[in-house]
Amino acid sequence: MESTISVSKGVFLFPNGFKKTKHSKKKPKCNLNERLSKDLWYETFKCNWELIENQLKGLHEQTYSVLLNDIVNYVKLINQEHEYDTLEGIIPSATLLTGVNQPDHVNQFLALINKIREDVTPHVAMINSQDAQTVKHFVENAVWQLIHGQDVLDNSADENIDNDILTQFRIKKNQCTVKTLLSWYQTKYMKQPPKKQKCSVLKKALVIIIPDFESFNCNILQDFVMIISSYVRLLPIVLIFGVATSVSALHKSFPYHVSSKLLIKVFHSHPSHVYMNQVLENIFLTHTSPFHLSGKAFELMTDVFLFYDFSVTGIIQSIKYCMIDHYYGDNIKSLCCRRDEIEETVNNLTVDDLENIRHLLSFRPFLEVQDCETKIALFKDNNFFREILSKELHKLHDYIHTFYLCIRLLSVFVKDLPKNTLGKTIRELYTKCSMECVTNTQPYRESMQLLNFQSQLKLIETIKNALKEINFDIPVTPLRSTPSKNNLHNITLKNDLGLDFAKTIRIHLLTFLRQIENACNDTSVFTNTDMDAENDLENINVPGNRYKLKEKLLKATRVERIQSEYEMIRSRFVCYLEEVFAKGLQPPHTQTFHEIIFFSDVSSVKKQIVGSPRGAIHTALSNPIHYLQVCSNISNLPGFPSSPSFSLLYVCMYVSACKQPTAK
Repeated sequence: MESTISVSKGVFLFPNGFKKTKHSKKKPKCNLNERLSKDLWYETFKCNWELIENQLKGLHEQTYSVLLNDIVNYVKLINQEHEYDTLEGIIPSATLLTGVNQPDHVNQFLALINKIREDVTPHVAMINSQDAQTVKHFVENAVWQLIHGQDVLDNSADENIDNDILTQFRIKKNQCTVKTLLSWYQTKYMKQPPKKQKCSVLKKALVIIIPDFESFNCNILQDFVMIISSYVRLLPIVLIFGVATSVSALHKSFPYHVSSKLLIKVFHSHPSHVYMNQVLENIFLTHTSPFHLSGKAFELMTDVFLFYDFSVTGIIQSIKYCMIDHYYGDNIKSLCCRRDEIEETVNNLTVDDLENIRHLLSFRPFLEVQDCETKIALFKDNNFFREILSKELHKLHDYIHTFYLCIRLLSVFVKDLPKNTLGKTIRELYTKCSMECVTNTQPYRESMQLLNFQSQLKLIETIKNALKEINFDIPVTPLRSTPSKNNLHNITLKNDLGLDFAKTIRIHLLTFLRQIENACNDTSVFTNTDMDAENDLENINVPGNRYKLKEKLLKATRVERIQSEYEMIRSRFVCYLEEVFAKGLQPPHTQTFHEIIFFSDVSSVKKQIVGSPRGAIHTALSNPIHYLQVCSNISNLPGFPSSPSFSLLYVCMYVSACKQPTAK
């Protein structure tokens, strides 16, 4: 029988003298990050997102620093040795009210663990509900983390303890019990070797964190608390509960004989909407942010937060997805960068990139107001177009600086007005101002009318708060001289935007503030009576003059009121604010090249951000080819049914048939 003839089918290999060399190197697989790092848009996106992440990290530490310090100080107080001698079966515990924003709890508790390990004790365990299905699993996970979770820290910090003690307690997880924990703790801190008796070792507390209290089985928690309470005189254990709703949830879960074993101290966290406002106002709704959302996109992000999950982490990831979609595969979006990088980025653009910029819709209104020579040069001379592009982008950044400043000023002036027709927060004002020209709306006019009735003390306080917003962006420089009252009639706005616009507003607000503080609030009244009392008496006695008498009495009661000095200054101040807002609150879509910096393609990201399970299931049943692209030719099969229930069955059968190996 020949070498290639066999009863069963098979594959036959003929080397043909080829020998694989020992030093042959495989071609390295191309990494996705290495491929994308060569693109200009990816470098800009990566740099900008790292900047945003650093700001988010600093804001997170600043927001939760007070809360974490309070909890750590409480654990330090409990960690004192004499505290455990006075407690008889009572477990010190802290209850942290976190709120319902579950995805944000992870970072919060990780920061708490790091803080406790740095300042108090390295023995910290965090047990989630999925890791405590039974009491046995609960105890095993807690003891395992308390014993083995800090070995690296112990080796570097506790030099007085032999390494034999650590290797002695490297046990299996199913052998972890509370007795094992007690034996390990006594060996580590109480029973020291004779050579190490001179060096006293400070006892460390054992902290057990339960981040999702409502998700636990109540019976399991009760049994665990009762087990721990019997060892609390020998083991310095501290419990930290993360409660999303209220303290009453903890009391409802534990009966009296269990809750009496807990010494509870309550700590309150910031509400999720407050933290969300801080993130948006301090990071994304600022002129220093390189990436900006249009009004509709920003409204979508906030609606998902308010009506779905209350997760700040979710809204940050949604903005990141919008940012990726904005930059992806488009080098002209690399101009969405910091202001000092504009010239360098413009010079790196290719001819095709410049042509794509010319196709932007916002470029056409700019082109129509130019003369013929400029129009020709913008299309034929690329160097001239680069210069114009750089200048317009700098103007766009000046506009963004002025736009956000005017939004903050408008928020200061209208947030305390009745009815709050424009909203109380900066994010609400941003949504309205970026979608339409807010100065032409009826709520804005009503707000300006209400502002024209404010008292002197309230208006002074509001102007001082507005000056704080301006001084936050520009350095404070005192005025050289006190402006006179006559200067109020000659106040005009410059055509410049950006920092010069902010400086001009600050000078004018200081001028109005000093004049309002020194203004007199008294009014004078006079009557227009040109007849004497004697003539009135004579005319009264004349019969038939009852109508004339009525007219004369009405004229006598009419008074003309002269505005006070404060009211005159206030009316001029409101007129000045209307001029400022009319210039600075123009919507972003009116600016040239706004598509480069502002993301407005809401329809492309809405399906990914807002999930629709019913629609996905219906699509999978009625048109499975939409998800199973490998079976695109299944609809052409003979006898393929059109009903959704059979179509999915046929797809599964087809896929399983494709995966089966061929019979020999």
